[in-house]
Amino acid sequence: MKTILIRMKSRANGGAAPERRARRRETLLGALVLAAALALFVLLTAALCRPLAGMLSDPARLRAVVRRQGAFGVLTVFGLEVVQGFLPLPLEVTAVAAGYLFGPFGGFLLTLVSVVCSTALIFTLAKLFGERFFLLLFPHGESPWILRDETARRLATWTVFLIPGLPKRLFILSAAFVPQRFSRFLAISTLARVPALLFCSFGGHALGSGNYARAIPLLCVVAVPALAAFFIYRSATARKK
Repeated sequence: MKTILIRMKSRANGGAAPERRARRRETLLGALVLAAALALFVLLTAALCRPLAGMLSDPARLRAVVRRQGAFGVLTVFGLEVVQGFLPLPLEVTAVAAGYLFGPFGGFLLTLVSVVCSTALIFTLAKLFGERFFLLLFPHGESPWILRDETARRLATWTVFLIPGLPKRLFILSAAFVPQRFSRFLAISTLARVPALLFCSFGGHALGSGNYARAIPLLCVVAVPALAAFFIYRSATARKK
């Protein structure tokens, strides 16, 4: 009997080892894909930065160049905002840029639609691929926030998406691992972002108009709590580790 049990344990261990190796390979592959995407993003940014830098000093020229592209210009900015949702970059930066380029309401609506699309994509991909997709976006040991209680989950959703600087990608992925109505989660998370997006869009428009006396207070309303929330979250996670 002991011999049979020993053999069964050795088989179980032998079956677990290839699974662990496969997970390590998937994690490594995810990290490489993410690194390649970030490298491509940096290269494209560097390639575009020089011509754009000259235009940033002339807001009218920059807006004219983007608007001259018509629907293609709008779709380009929209695509960048959707991609931003998958990367560790603050949405507020692209929201300011959208307000700068398309005005306060045009920039706000464009960013809001991109937020809906990126949230839906991340949530759906997390549902389809589970842990593999989570490790692709967070290959360095982050853990999902699993909240089973519906009231606590709803309150956490309002809080995380209302306050700039908190990890929204991580929360969207975590939400996908808990049974819940996606339409309700999408509505709450989108509505909670509205105040910060409005401040960013109006601040970006004020920057583009050269009205710095108005732009600075508007952007500080978002930047100050974002920085505070970011450092508080980082210090809290560092203490847990």
